[in-house]
Amino acid sequence: MNAEKIHGPVLLSVYLPAVLLGVSAQAMLILVPLYVIDIGGSLAAAATTVGCRGLGMMAFDIPAGILAARYGDKLVMLLAIGLIGGAQVGFTLTHDISVIYLIAFINGAGASSFLLGRMSYITSVCKPAARGRVIAMLAGSIRGSALVGPLAGAALAGYAGYAAAFYTAAGCTVFAFAVIAVFALHERPLLRELRFRSVINLCIEYRRVFSTAGVAAITFMLMRSARIVLIPLIGADIGLDIATIGLIVSISATVDVALFYPAGLIMDKYGRRATAVPSSALLAMSLAAMALASGFYSLLLVAVLVGFGNGLSTGIVMTLGTDLAPPERRSEFLGLWRLLTDFGSAAGPMVIGMTVAIAPIGIASLIIGGLGGLGSYVIYRFVEET
Repeated sequence: MNAEKIHGPVLLSVYLPAVLLGVSAQAMLILVPLYVIDIGGSLAAAATTVGCRGLGMMAFDIPAGILAARYGDKLVMLLAIGLIGGAQVGFTLTHDISVIYLIAFINGAGASSFLLGRMSYITSVCKPAARGRVIAMLAGSIRGSALVGPLAGAALAGYAGYAAAFYTAAGCTVFAFAVIAVFALHERPLLRELRFRSVINLCIEYRRVFSTAGVAAITFMLMRSARIVLIPLIGADIGLDIATIGLIVSISATVDVALFYPAGLIMDKYGRRATAVPSSALLAMSLAAMALASGFYSLLLVAVLVGFGNGLSTGIVMTLGTDLAPPERRSEFLGLWRLLTDFGSAAGPMVIGMTVAIAPIGIASLIIGGLGGLGSYVIYRFVEET
């Protein structure tokens, strides 16, 4: 299967919107907390704003899946982008922290709904033999956005103010809306009625999948979210300045981005386990090894290993979800899958936060590494090839 047949059908309907939304979303992730502080909010308020976004994502994982099953993936993606763009503009219209919490929740709801709709859409339009490469390419574009978005957003906010940065992000979102409206295919909805009871039945019917592959998904997301917190905290703990920590994070991200497409090729040629098992083990060991970092070079070495492990795992969570989703109940299944992954993303920083309140940061890295090791064993022992 040549590259044109694999990537052609999703070039404009998936990849281009992913870049546009990725750059704007990654910029907002760093700008919104800083904006809260800039208008007089506390550090706690800034952190709560990020938490409200996470709550919005978790709250809409299952409803978005049901809506996609009833009305189709394209409509859900368009509605979700509308929520995201509205939230981005909404941040510029208020200095009330409580209102900003609500806007952040809406932003998370839109982000979750869009991710669900996109996963379901890819499952619908891409053949199983090509999904690994498509999702790896998509994940690579997201990782690339993480390099561009924060830098561009911070530069624009510093030069022209937060409002200009927020409106620019909203402009990218509007562009993504137009691209999807024109180029995304309209798939026939899978359900005639909206039924939350069907989601409960799906949990029961696929309980083994959720208790094995679902645990794998939680483990990956826990480790991925933990690494974002651990590297800067450990860097600060051992006395590195902000610029040096930023350099380490950038080098780690560069290694991560370099591996996104090879990871997809390996998945499609040798199977999902060929990347899932070694990448989860490497991530777990390198995160645990952060406890031993004592200076620039030791932390850089471990961060590079983390980047390698994360890069090798590119797309594995989304690929497993799309592979395992039953065709007739795809959207509902992916809604549950998103709920699991969002739980893992929230759990990583929470575990670190609770640990550092009573113990050194090195203990937190050992705990995260230990949890990752247990998850890696579950993947090796219980997750079957898809």
